[in-house]
Amino acid sequence: MGVEQRRARHDRVDHDEALQSFHGYVYAQLNSPRKDEILRRAAERIELWQRNKLCSAYYIRFWSSVVKAGDSETFKAKVLEAPARRSMAMLQNTPFSFLMRERG
Repeated sequence: MGVEQRRARHDRVDHDEALQSFHGYVYAQLNSPRKDEILRRAAERIELWQRNKLCSAYYIRFWSSVVKAGDSETFKAKVLEAPARRSMAMLQNTPFSFLMRERG
C-alpha cells in the first residue's frame, strides 16, 4: 500500500470516528431536557429532505423511524450500535447536523 493510500485510509478512519463521536454527543443531548426540541428540529430537517427530494428515501425512512420513536435508547440501538457499514452511511446523512455548530 502506497503512502497516498495509507493517508486516505487514515483520513477515512478519522472522519468515521468524528461522525461516531458527534452522534455520541447527539445521544447525550437526547438524554437531556433538550430532547423534545432536538427531535422536533430533526423531524423538520427530514421533512425538508422529503419535500425537496434532497436524499434517498432510504435515509428518510431510517431517520424518520429513529426520530419518531422519540427516545434515546432507539437512537442508541439503531445508530450507535448498528453494524459499522450501515452506521457510517447513516451518520453521513444526519438530521442532527444543526448540533455540530454548538459542539465545535
